[in-house]
Amino acid sequence: MSKQTDKNSEQENREQINENSEQENREQTNENLGQESRTQTDENSEQEKFSEDNKNIQEYALPFEKRRKSNKNRDKTKIESSAYDDLDDYIYQTPVKIRNSKHHHKHHHKKNKGWKKAIIITIIILLILILSAISALLIATNIGKGEMLDENKNAVITVPEEVENYENGKIITYKGKKYQLNENMTSILFMGVDEREFEEDDANYGTNGNADVIMLMTIDTETGKSNLISISRDTMAEIDVYSTEGKYTGTETSQVALAFSYGNGKETSCENEVKAVRRMFYNIPISSYLALDLDSIGTINDAVGGVTVTSPETIGPFKEGESVTLIGDMAETFVRTRNTAELDSNSKRMERQKIYLSGFFNKFIESTKNNIMTPVDLFNSASSYMVTNIDLSKVTYLSGLLMQKNFTDFNLQTIPGEIKQGEVYAEYYVDEDKFLEMFLDIYYTPIED
Repeated sequence: MSKQTDKNSEQENREQINENSEQENREQTNENLGQESRTQTDENSEQEKFSEDNKNIQEYALPFEKRRKSNKNRDKTKIESSAYDDLDDYIYQTPVKIRNSKHHHKHHHKKNKGWKKAIIITIIILLILILSAISALLIATNIGKGEMLDENKNAVITVPEEVENYENGKIITYKGKKYQLNENMTSILFMGVDEREFEEDDANYGTNGNADVIMLMTIDTETGKSNLISISRDTMAEIDVYSTEGKYTGTETSQVALAFSYGNGKETSCENEVKAVRRMFYNIPISSYLALDLDSIGTINDAVGGVTVTSPETIGPFKEGESVTLIGDMAETFVRTRNTAELDSNSKRMERQKIYLSGFFNKFIESTKNNIMTPVDLFNSASSYMVTNIDLSKVTYLSGLLMQKNFTDFNLQTIPGEIKQGEVYAEYYVDEDKFLEMFLDIYYTPIED
């Protein structure tokens, strides 16, 4: 009985142990299931959070236009925005706009920087070109000034022997007054040649045209005061004479216009005419010359737009007191026509020439004030019709003088004298006393003792 009891007790213990073990397994299983449920819940929560974040990230990456459409769709479905949505809009959408704005500004800034750099480079290049042009202009101006004035320093003035003078004529005493040579003066001799065009001929000296028009321009380069001295072609003067072959034979007193013929019809003819006029003016330096042929008159006249004149006499198509604007061949007719049956026909013609030149230079100066390149343009237009030693440096210097010194008019003068009938042609004789006074007034400055 006792054994049976022990068996029953042992059986009960095993059953109790098994029951406890099963209870523990069920509790462990429930605990594991709860843990798994919680884990799944947490994983689902994290997945949902990840999905929401991913959605926000995707919306962050959306272009502006897509986000705008997305916002419109949300408005249409009337989904109420939560505080989180507002926060999301602020955190994600607003910075995107700022970033796009910054990116655009940076790109625009790069463009502006590129344009600014290009503009700066362009300005630098322009400044270099301008400075180069100014430097070239200054160099040409200084060269021109030297060519036109340097000879004055070594001038030897040969005034009449009875006139008291010192330092090679640079200081002169005349009628109790003392004068000093103005070394700022420059002189240009203009010649109008009675040939249609210049032809160089070294084998026929003495037959290569005459200087029918002779004008000496003087310019005070300090004050701008200028004179235009008309020299009669019939003025009796000492000129150099050459044989037909060009051999120098001496000098003779003859009409000053003939000096041009004793040359090759171009440069040496001009130089011989300059020498004759310089001798008349007591060896005053004449640094420049310009000779024009007949065909040049109309061309140069039209280059300044025509010249308006009032005729001092009735001759040809012109009537005394009548004003007319000369165009083309009219200009040549006005300055060349004369009645050779009259002894003083050349004097009357010279009067018309002075009137024409006065109108021409006034028009020329007015044009130059408006356009400093006018002298250069005119010089180039006349180049095929002229012979000259005036180069671009001299033109540049003279152009500057016209602008700086405010030239307004030329003092037109005629060498004083008397016309007489010669054996064949009219002859004009200079009044030496009056001419010397005119010479001193133009080229000298009174000084105190």
